[in-house]
Amino acid sequence: MACSLAYLPPIEVANLKIAQVTSFFQPEYYRSNEYFISREMAKLGHEIVLICPEKDPAWQSSSGPIQSQVKSEEYDGFKVQRIPADPIVLNMPMMLTLFGTLRKQEFDIIHSHEYFTFCSFQSAIASRTKNCPLVITQHNDQLPLPLLNRLGYMLDTITIGKYSVFEAKKIIALSNDIKLHLMDMGVTDEKIELIPNAVDSTFFSLDSENLLQTKWGMSAPVVLFVGRLVAEKGVGFLIQAFHEVVKKIPDAKLVIMGKGPKETELKNLQRRLQTKNVFFIGRVENRLMPNIYVGCNVLVAPSLREPFGNVVVEAMASGKPVIGSYVGGMKDTIVHGETGYHVPPGNTNMLRDSLLKLLSDERLSVKLGKNARRRVLENYDSKIVAKRVEKLYIDAVS
Repeated sequence: MACSLAYLPPIEVANLKIAQVTSFFQPEYYRSNEYFISREMAKLGHEIVLICPEKDPAWQSSSGPIQSQVKSEEYDGFKVQRIPADPIVLNMPMMLTLFGTLRKQEFDIIHSHEYFTFCSFQSAIASRTKNCPLVITQHNDQLPLPLLNRLGYMLDTITIGKYSVFEAKKIIALSNDIKLHLMDMGVTDEKIELIPNAVDSTFFSLDSENLLQTKWGMSAPVVLFVGRLVAEKGVGFLIQAFHEVVKKIPDAKLVIMGKGPKETELKNLQRRLQTKNVFFIGRVENRLMPNIYVGCNVLVAPSLREPFGNVVVEAMASGKPVIGSYVGGMKDTIVHGETGYHVPPGNTNMLRDSLLKLLSDERLSVKLGKNARRRVLENYDSKIVAKRVEKLYIDAVS
């Protein structure tokens, strides 16, 4: 007698011990893909050890002595092991003791990030010697812009990267553009699994305290940018577009949240244009982000390139419409006219028009914001994404 799938008993899954290997981990300010996977896998009963550099490459000296010490800590249900980062090449920590760290421990899965990195290469060797399946997540969707970095990336792709790809059972692409990039780099389609970044929809509560109002005194309408102040984020185009917006909506405010090397240049641009109501508020701890998103009317991500764009799904989870460049992961996350608007990167006129449309029509803004949260709940919620990752792990060890 046929049995409906709806009545099949749940599959019993043995707890796995999983190594998450990453070159960067700063959960206080950036809830990365590695953080979400580690936290959600721990909630599902798996044992997670996240191995990362002792310090962020921006702080770590590239000439200091390499030490064998491993520093351990607990974080949201999983263990973090920080190992020496020296040396650092092209802003990438080598973590020369990583292979030994992996060799000394027993894992069911080794999950590394970015196939071209030295940490993925060491993970691949450990995977081979320990007969332990390797999974890689690819975050990047383009060749780096600086010539030296681009040449290094391409060299890695045909050497250590090629070996890492060969050893990997599966490579996770966070977006369709990343999948295409992997295929351009020679990865076969059957090895790639499309699984996006996740967002904790319960963390981004719709009734959070509005810090933009209570701390900084900013009332609606508020346009928000969140991210690093670097050239590829396109913040200068946003300031130029907002210069025209505030002429028609004088009480509109632009909040720029983040730090970076372009901060002085952006402030000079604002002064040169004499653009009113632009506020630079620096960097805010991740735990306070729900209190930031709730105070805006629209989030803008004017990036020239953006492999995924976590802030986009965070704002959507907060019930806010998003205006984003038609690049990278934002091609997937934003549904034009339904959850927000796409604009061509660098097109200040279309960015201006999209802002005016949302800021002048509250009913439209609220409607798109509700659609945005629904899209997150159906496609990007951390529990949904975690189950997909867990299935990939189980398939890899089967």
